[in-house]
Amino acid sequence: MKRACAVLLCLTALLCLSGCGSMFPKEYVVVGDYTPVIPADDAEEGRVTVSDLPQLRRALLEMVSAGEQESSIIFDADYEGEISEDMASACWQVRTQDALCAYCVENISYDLTKIVNHTEAKMTVRYSDAVCSPTDVQRRTYSSGMDELIREMLTKGSTREAVLINQSYYSSEGMEELIADVYRTDPILSPQAPSISVMMLSGSGTQRLYEIDLDYGMNEQERQRRLEALQALEPFAGMELEAADEAHRALAAAEWLSAHCRYAPDGNGDLYSALIEGAANDEGMAYAYVYLCRLLNLDCRMVYGQKNWEDGCWNIISAEGSYYHVDPTVCAAGDYNGGFLLRDEVMWENCRWDVSAYPACTGELSWYTLAVQDGLIEPPPDESGGEIPAEESAQEAVVEIEEESEAETAEES
Repeated sequence: MKRACAVLLCLTALLCLSGCGSMFPKEYVVVGDYTPVIPADDAEEGRVTVSDLPQLRRALLEMVSAGEQESSIIFDADYEGEISEDMASACWQVRTQDALCAYCVENISYDLTKIVNHTEAKMTVRYSDAVCSPTDVQRRTYSSGMDELIREMLTKGSTREAVLINQSYYSSEGMEELIADVYRTDPILSPQAPSISVMMLSGSGTQRLYEIDLDYGMNEQERQRRLEALQALEPFAGMELEAADEAHRALAAAEWLSAHCRYAPDGNGDLYSALIEGAANDEGMAYAYVYLCRLLNLDCRMVYGQKNWEDGCWNIISAEGSYYHVDPTVCAAGDYNGGFLLRDEVMWENCRWDVSAYPACTGELSWYTLAVQDGLIEPPPDESGGEIPAEESAQEAVVEIEEESEAETAEES
C-alpha cells in the first residue's frame, strides 16, 4: 500500500512539471559582476568621473579652485592609462605647475579602491593657513584692468589680496611699481602711500599668482579719520576757475599749495602732512600738487630723480598741449619763475631724471609769459625798441614784483 502511494505521488509530480507548470510565470536568475549605479549628478555628491589623465588633472584643479577639502574621483571602466601612475603624476603636476595650487595647497593625499569594474579615489586636500583661501583669490584672464582692482584695494584699505592671472608678464617688482603708480596718480586713495610687498608664483606658460601686501602705517580707524579730514578740504571754493585755461589752473594749484604748506626737507612725505598739517618734504608736496591738479582736471604726475645730486621729487604737468616741470618746493619759496612751467633744458641745470620714463617737457609757456599776459609785468624794451626775451628779463621781473610787494606791505603797516 505504501509503495502504491509513492508511485502515485511521483506520477503527479511528473504531470505538474510537464503540463500544468505552464499555468505559472517562469523565473530566470542571471549571476554576473556587481556594478554599482553612479548617480548622474556626481557633482552634487562631490564625485566626478574621469576617463584619462587630462580629465584627472582638471578634476584636481577644480577641486582646489572650489576650496574643497574632500572629494571622490571615479575612474571610468574604460580609463585610458595606468591609474596609480596617473594619480601620482596628476598630484605632482598640479602642485608644481599650477600657481594657485602651489600657493595654497600644503598636501594632496588619496586612497584608491577597486570596486569590481572601476576604481574610486578618495581625495583629501590640506590648505595652508598662512595664505588666502583659494575661494578668496581674485581670478583674471589678463593683467589689463589691474589698476581698477588696485584702486579698489586702496579704497577699502585692504591689507592683503591674492590675484591669479592666466596671462601676465608682470614681475613682482613690476607689480609693485604698478601699485605705486596707481597711488601716485590719485593720492586721495590713502592719506599716505602704503608700503608695498608682492610675492609672485609662476604656473605653466604665463600664469602668475600675486600675493599683494599693503601696510598703511596706521590702524583703520586712524586711516579713516585722516581721509575724512582730507576729503573735507575745499581748496578752490569760491574761485572761478572753470573758464581758466590749463596753465592758469596749474598756477592756481601751485599758489594755493605755497600758501598752505611749508617746505620741510626733514618732514614727512605724505599727502596728509602737506595738506592738513601744513608742512612736508618734497615728496609730500609733490603728492599734494598731484591731488590739487586732479581736482582741477589737470594731468599731473610725480617725478623721482636727483636735485643738486641728492634724491628729489617734483612734478610734470600737461598744459595747453605741452608738458612742463613744476617744483612745488621752489614755488613755496616764492620763486615761481624758477619752479613753474619749466622746460627740460632749464630743469637739467640742477636736476637729473630718467628721461625715458617721463614725457619730454618742451612747451613755450613760462611763469613769466603768464605774468605778462595777465598784466602783472611790463616787459622792458630792448635797445632796438622791441621786448627783451622772457629768459633774459624774467629774473629782473621777479625782483621787481618782490620789491613792489614789500613796499605795499610797508605802506599798509
